[in-house]
Order: sequence, then structure tokens, then C-alpha cells
Amino acid sequence: MTLQSSKLGLGILQDKLPSSKLVPKIPETMKAQIASKIAGSDPLEFPQAIDRAIARRFSFYQEGIKKYQNANFVNSRNEMPVVWSQGSASLLDYSEARGGYPLFIIPSLVNRYYILDLMQEKSFLRWLAGEGWAPYVMDWGQPDLAERDFGLEDYIVQYLQPALDNIVEQCGQKPNVVGYCMGGTLATALTVLSQPKIRSLVLIASPWDFHEDEDERAMQQGKWLQCLMPLVQSIGHLPSEILQGLFASLDPTLSLRKFSRFRSLDENTEQAKTFVYLEDWLNDGVPLTHRVAKECLLEWYGENLTKKGLWSIAGEAITLDRVQLPTLSVVSDNDRIVPKASSLAAAELIANSTVVRISLGHIGMMVSRGAQSKSWILVSDWMKQIIA
Repeated sequence: MTLQSSKLGLGILQDKLPSSKLVPKIPETMKAQIASKIAGSDPLEFPQAIDRAIARRFSFYQEGIKKYQNANFVNSRNEMPVVWSQGSASLLDYSEARGGYPLFIIPSLVNRYYILDLMQEKSFLRWLAGEGWAPYVMDWGQPDLAERDFGLEDYIVQYLQPALDNIVEQCGQKPNVVGYCMGGTLATALTVLSQPKIRSLVLIASPWDFHEDEDERAMQQGKWLQCLMPLVQSIGHLPSEILQGLFASLDPTLSLRKFSRFRSLDENTEQAKTFVYLEDWLNDGVPLTHRVAKECLLEWYGENLTKKGLWSIAGEAITLDRVQLPTLSVVSDNDRIVPKASSLAAAELIANSTVVRISLGHIGMMVSRGAQSKSWILVSDWMKQIIA
């Protein structure tokens, strides 16, 4: 569809289509430049050239997808010890028996935790262990019968709080709690409910203001997302494929660009392997239960209850003025999934807050070439100051 829209652009260029909000007007200077380049040519030659370019680019895209589907890389990540479990959730110990100060790392409910341990060469969790920390990460698993009627409160009270207690009991110390993406929003609620058991809070690209300071686009997005509720009600959950589609809509040409690039990569390079592992992770999505989907779509994105101070868990108001612990907020200036205005909102309302701004994207801050130097080290150095 994106490629075929080039023909629409040709219609606008030739003044065959009126401009509107959906059909933007092409500047006259640009029209003149294009007209001069095709002056004197066959009237059919330019449209035919567009058709050939569309066919060529779509072919590259298909070849990239086929190459990915045929890739036979085996991810060599080792399974880590389970130190606590309940229902579909497990607490994994990444300390590798080295000791160190404990970290309780909370990923998003939407995606699998192993974006934090994508491969041996790109693993935030294993790097932290190598830096002397004792990381424990929540693996939410796939919602099953035990979680069928779960809402956010159930995940926090029945899973996060007991897992936190297990870490405190096992290590004899209050851990630093680290939340990534939606996991940071959940970590904030956990901190409010269990503050005496936590040393500090780290929020990495974590949403809080879902209307992004009254941004019109974000507010319209919130209204649009509510249209998914009839689907959720009819099938009883929000499928991961729908969630993938929502993320893809943030950059409609991303899939075209990335698979076309992958087509020309040497399969034996680290870049190619990273691409395959990352796509495997993206395709290993997790559905949201009916209640969680309702809370996220209606209460977070729709009503923005977090920013308004109206979100409550277990009868407790989850407001940022109640977070009294040292807090680090890692905010990306180039994050499409959690825009900076959304995550900055939390940082600005927590009293004892430190803000670090980085340029990496939402996923890039965990797996890109610059992740260690621009993201991981900042988090580790800040936590070392806190426990010093």
C-alpha cells in the first residue's frame, strides 16, 4: 500500500487529484523540478518507471522476508535457574552464583522478557551480572488458565509482590527495582505498595502520561484504541498480532526498509544474526488478558488515569508524590513506542528523581551497538552511587 501510494503522488503532481488533509499539496517548486526532469519524455515513460520501481522494491522486500524465514540460526541463550514461580510467571536468577547486590528487573507484559537477554553478545542481564550485580528478572510467560481473569492489580499483588519478598528473603537486602517499558509503570505501583522493601527505582522508557502533555495525536490515538474493545470482549483477550500491528503503525515503512536491508546482509555476520533473533522476539508476542487490555486501552490510553493521579491498586492511589526513593528515569528522545513526553512526566513528578536523556530508540537502548555505552553503563553507574 505504501509503495502503491506513489501513484497517488503522481496524480497530485499532474493536478488530477485535489489536495486535502489526506492528500497533501505538493509545493510548486517541487512540481517544477520534477517537470524539468521529465520534460520531452514520452508521457507514459514516467508512470511506467514508477511501476518498475514499485515492483523492484516490493521484490526486495519479499526476498528479505523469505531470507528471514529460511534462516536457521539457533539462539544459544542458556536457561537460567527459576527461584520462584506462580501460575505462568517465573523469577529467573541471572546472578550466575556470583553474588552481588540484587536487582529486581520487571519487563513489559506485552513482550517476552528476553529482549533483555537477546543473545550472548547482546544481553543487558548478563552484562549486569558481569558488572557485579545480581539480576533477577520476571518472566511473565504466556497467560494461561491461572491468569485468565487477571487485571493489572493481580499481576502486581499476586506476582510482583511475592517475587520481591523472595528476593529480599534470599539476598537479605532491599533490591534496586528496574522497570523497562510497561514494566516501569508496574514497577512504580510496586514501589508505592512495597516501598520499605526497595532500595531505589529505575524507570527505562516507561510510560506515565499517555496523552503526552495533551498532544492531539496522542489523544486521538487513545480514542482510536478504545475501538478495539469489542474485539477483546468477543474473543476474551487482546491478541499479540493486533499489538504488533499497533506498533507497526507507528512507522508504516519500517518493515519495508528493514527486510529490504536484511536481503543484502551476509548471513554469517553479527548484524544478520541480531536481526533474526530480534524478529523472532517480535514474533513471540504475548496476548493481554481481557481485564488488562481494558485497563490499558480505556484507563491508561483513554482516560490517562496515571497522569491524573486516579490509578489505584489494592485500594492504594498510585501517585508519584508517594515515591520517596531515589529514582532514575532513562528517557529516549527518539522513542516512537514511549515518546519522551510520556516518560518525562513521571520523572518530573517524583521528588528524588534523576533524569538521563539518550538518543537510542525504544528497542535500541537494549540491543543496539550503542546500548552498552549509551544506556547500560549509565544505569549501572547510577545504581552504584545509590548503594555506595
